[in-house]
Amino acid sequence: MHFEEKRKSERFRFMQLLQYEKLLEDGSFDMPYTVYARDISMTGISFYSIESMKVNSKVRVVFELEKKKISFIGQVVRMEIVSGAPSNFLLGVNIEKINDEAKEWFTDFVRKINIYNVLKDIDFQDVVDIHFVAGYPPIIKKIGEFSISKTQPISETVLKTMLFNLLDEDRCRQFIEEKETNFVFHYKDNIRFRINLHVQQGKVEAVFRLIPHKIQLPHQLGLPIAVEQMIMENKSGLILVAGRTGSGKSTTLASLIEFLNNKRMSLVITIEKPIEYIHTNKTCIIKQREVGKDTLSFSNAAKNALRQSPDVLLIGEILDADTMEVAITAAETGMLVISSIHAIDSSQALDRVISFFPAELQKHMLTRLSLILKGIVTQSLLPQKDGKKLVVATEVMLVNNAMRRIVRDGDFKQIPTVIQMSGNIGMQSMRTSLEQLIAKGIVDIHYLQE
Repeated sequence: MHFEEKRKSERFRFMQLLQYEKLLEDGSFDMPYTVYARDISMTGISFYSIESMKVNSKVRVVFELEKKKISFIGQVVRMEIVSGAPSNFLLGVNIEKINDEAKEWFTDFVRKINIYNVLKDIDFQDVVDIHFVAGYPPIIKKIGEFSISKTQPISETVLKTMLFNLLDEDRCRQFIEEKETNFVFHYKDNIRFRINLHVQQGKVEAVFRLIPHKIQLPHQLGLPIAVEQMIMENKSGLILVAGRTGSGKSTTLASLIEFLNNKRMSLVITIEKPIEYIHTNKTCIIKQREVGKDTLSFSNAAKNALRQSPDVLLIGEILDADTMEVAITAAETGMLVISSIHAIDSSQALDRVISFFPAELQKHMLTRLSLILKGIVTQSLLPQKDGKKLVVATEVMLVNNAMRRIVRDGDFKQIPTVIQMSGNIGMQSMRTSLEQLIAKGIVDIHYLQE
C-alpha cells in the first residue's frame, strides 16, 4: 500500500463521549446511550456499547468535534466482545449518511490529528526542536532562533488527540497517571524524534527533539582527544558525563559506546530512557534495554546486569542512591561503567554523587569512589558565531594520584586548581576550552564572561 494511502486508512485513538441510537425497523430510533469512542478514521468511528448489535445494523451517532456538533447515520461493520473496557462490546460503524458540512468538518479533523500530515510540511534542515503548543502552529527551534510554521494553528482538542496517538496503550495509561512521559518516535527514513509529552495548564503539549541519524565519534563531536584515550586506557572503573539539561550528554554517551564498538571486542549493556541512538554490532555485542519497556527501572536493570557479565555497562542517567550504588559496585567488580549526571562541573558532579547517600555513609562512599573513578567529562553546547550549528565546550577531569586524594578526602574545591595545572596529561578546564573556541573565531567572547 502506498505511504499516503496507508495513512488515510489508519484509525486514530479518539477518547471522547458520544451518543448513539439504534435505528428500528419502523424508521424510528431506540433510546439514546452515551458511551466512549475508541477510535476514528476517514470512514467512520468505533465505540463501546452496552449491548450486542448485528453487523449491518443502522445507528445514528452524535458527538462534538471542536465545538461543532457532528451527526450521521452509520452501518455497523464489526462487533467485538471486549473485556476490561467501559462496556462489554465494541462496535465499528462506517458513515453512510452525513450532510456536506459535517462531512467536511469530520474529515478535516481526522486529517489534522494525523501527525504525518503535520510533519510533512516541515523542513528539518538544522532543526533542533519542534514545540507543539495548543493554539499555535508548530514552533520550530533552530540554532539560536525560533520560527513559527506557516501552517494553521493546532487547537487544544486536535493537539491532544494527535499526541495521544503516538502512545501505545501502556504508555497512554502511564501518561494519564503521571502527566508526562518521554519516548522515541520514528517518523520515516532516517528521521527520529525524542519526544517529551507533558501537561501545561491542563493542556497536553510536546517537544520533539530531532535525533541525529549518524552516531559520531568523540573527536567528531569536538571532544578533546583525552576523552577517547580515557575510554581506551580503562577497561574497568567509572566514567561520568556531566552537564545541564540539553547539553548533549546522551549524544556523548552514544559516541563513547560507538568508539568502543570500533576499537575492541566487548559485551556492552546499555540501560536508557528512552533509547535514542540505535547501535549496530561491529567489534562489540551491544544489548540496549529501555526503562519502562524492557525493564522497570535503571536500578533494577543495573542490578541484573551484574549477572549478565558485561564488559561495559552504560547507565543512561543516575538519579538515586540505588543506581549509584550498583554503578560503583559494577565498577569495583571489573566492569567499565559509563553514565551521566546533571551538574555544571566536576566538583558539582561529585557533590551530586555523594548527596545520594546519608551523611554516615558519605566518607565510605568517597573512599570507594576514589578507587574506581576514572574521569568526569563536563560539557556545554554553544551556538557558533555564524549560527549554523552548536559546538561543545568541555571540562575534562582525569583521576591521577592527586585527584584520587581529593576525591577520597571530599575536598572538591581543589579540583579546578588541579585541572588547570594538569593540562600536560589531558585535563582541561571549561575556561581553557572556551578560550580555544574564541581564539579560533568559533564562538563569541561573551561566553567567557558569563
